[in-house]
Amino acid sequence: MRQVSIRWAVAAVACTTLLGSVTGCAAQEKRLPPVSSSAVIGHWRGDCGATLDVARNGHFTFAEFPSGEGPHDERRLNGSGQWYLYRGGKGAPPPSLDLKHHRTLFSLLFTRSPEGALTRMRFEEEDRTCWFTRKK
Repeated sequence: MRQVSIRWAVAAVACTTLLGSVTGCAAQEKRLPPVSSSAVIGHWRGDCGATLDVARNGHFTFAEFPSGEGPHDERRLNGSGQWYLYRGGKGAPPPSLDLKHHRTLFSLLFTRSPEGALTRMRFEEEDRTCWFTRKK
């Protein structure tokens, strides 16, 4: 019984240090608010050479965007379409910025700071990832 109490005390101290309170430890993760529309609007540049411009009116344009059509596919897309924020949910894919280009939907997943700010987005293909960073 003493061994269990010591383990609980060590876990409580770790949670208090990391999360600020023992009660917050039950969740084991900090819940972040959804990414807002204003957070994705702007000019983004991918480390794969692609660019993405997300406009306030729900439209986007991209250039040299990876097609996502299989391993080592070098086909790149240029064009425009409509964007949507996918909120995700329990048991569902993670939140993303979804780009509808013709009949294809491309999802860019979010990377966020500990405070919840959107820092980067990533498009994952079968054999590689393209990281997008907002440019001012």
